[in-house]
Amino acid sequence: MQYHIVIAALIAAVSAQASSSLADADFGDCTPTIDFQLGRAEFNRKADEGTFFPTDDTLVANSGQGDALNPNIITNFVCDQLVNVCGANDAAQSACADAQALVQGLGTKDQSTADAFNEALGF
Repeated sequence: MQYHIVIAALIAAVSAQASSSLADADFGDCTPTIDFQLGRAEFNRKADEGTFFPTDDTLVANSGQGDALNPNIITNFVCDQLVNVCGANDAAQSACADAQALVQGLGTKDQSTADAFNEALGF
């Protein structure tokens, strides 16, 4: 029970911090969101195996990026693609770094992780 309170407090703190930088954030050609799904058939995952993956095709086009059990791999990829592919501005890159730090701090590997990342970016 206390664990959920701590997570909620972390999300609120980062969201409050990020909201000021989000006002100026321009993510360019991409929507930097991720999702969590069980049993991704396209990646030969077992039905009970949950993984993370970017939701925007622009982010993964020609990259060879697969899904990942570790959300930090996907959040790192998304933030890198903002720079390399999407043409995002500095405020968007900073907001993504903040969201990435949030995910690392949470230490979770479920739907709440994807939700926290997306919410920290205003989605």
